[in-house]
Amino acid sequence: MELTEGRFTSTAVGREVEYRVLLPADLEVGEDVPLVLHLHGAMSSSASLVLARPLYEELARRGRFPRAVIACPSTPTAGGFYLNWPGGESWETLISKEFPEHLAASHHGPFTANALIGVSMGGYGALLAAFAEPERFAAVAAISPAIFPGETPQTVAEVNTPSVLGDLHRSMSYGTGDAGTYAENSVYARARRNAARIRGAALPVLVDCGAEDEFRLHEGAGYLGEVLTELRIGHELRLVQGAGHIGPEAEVRTRNAIEFVGDALTPRGAESAANRRSCP
Repeated sequence: MELTEGRFTSTAVGREVEYRVLLPADLEVGEDVPLVLHLHGAMSSSASLVLARPLYEELARRGRFPRAVIACPSTPTAGGFYLNWPGGESWETLISKEFPEHLAASHHGPFTANALIGVSMGGYGALLAAFAEPERFAAVAAISPAIFPGETPQTVAEVNTPSVLGDLHRSMSYGTGDAGTYAENSVYARARRNAARIRGAALPVLVDCGAEDEFRLHEGAGYLGEVLTELRIGHELRLVQGAGHIGPEAEVRTRNAIEFVGDALTPRGAESAANRRSCP
């Protein structure tokens, strides 16, 4: 696979955005391939795709991941968080619409499908975008997503909002503490509002988190699993025993998440994934 760097001027955020793209070295103009958006975590950048590159290449060699364009834009943490800020930068719009459109124009699109893989803050952003418009995505995989075990600002305990997670928690209501505003940026609220659409789209959903996550994100992952089960939204919830937020298990879990998306993007895998996702 070939890794390239690029920049484009975004209307959604009003600035130049740096990104990296991983694609087959022999990709032909007009070739039908899917697009995978690889969303990085807090205090990171598109360089996270460099670290994930060997996993994509390994799975592609083994036939467990299709020929695809894989792209990661650099997005800020504070003032970003993959949110659309009132009167300001619209990072959710960038990742879900503007950036894919730019890639389609510059990397042999349009694409046959779009999928999302996100880690930590990127896991939150991936779920947020996928649950807003489930028909637009072929799969979403969230690894240690930055989500909380509560659906309002008041029901999330302080112990679940350390450091940058506290910044995200406040940013979901744009610093106002207003429950309605918070819900607009809540993965749970979007799942509840669009449950019928998510079920209708048969969106493959993976939520993977270490059961001993240092930031207690496993509590949010478990809560999301309960909400999705309540809403009869098919999903896979993996709470990995002995695993934390990062560590030696992170590479295995990322590989498994990429494989999950790869399955959803191939006809044979899509059929078996649909069977695995069925809920009682």
